[in-house]
Amino acid sequence: MGKPSKSDNELLQEISKKLDKLTCILATQGKDLDTQITILQGFDWEWDEIGRFVGMKGDAARMRYNRKK
Repeated sequence: MGKPSKSDNELLQEISKKLDKLTCILATQGKDLDTQITILQGFDWEWDEIGRFVGMKGDAARMRYNRKK
């Protein structure tokens, strides 16, 4: 028995999330590290994910962000 197919709404939600992530990644290009962290945090990325993206641990990215406030 095959996997049940997703509804149109579920597919649109998945596509929307992926487009949001892509938009966020493009918005960080050419920016300094602090600006990248701020942009990613503004798009509600988890700190571990932000850390992986900018090349540091999530806690370090969070501390750097909070220090700039």
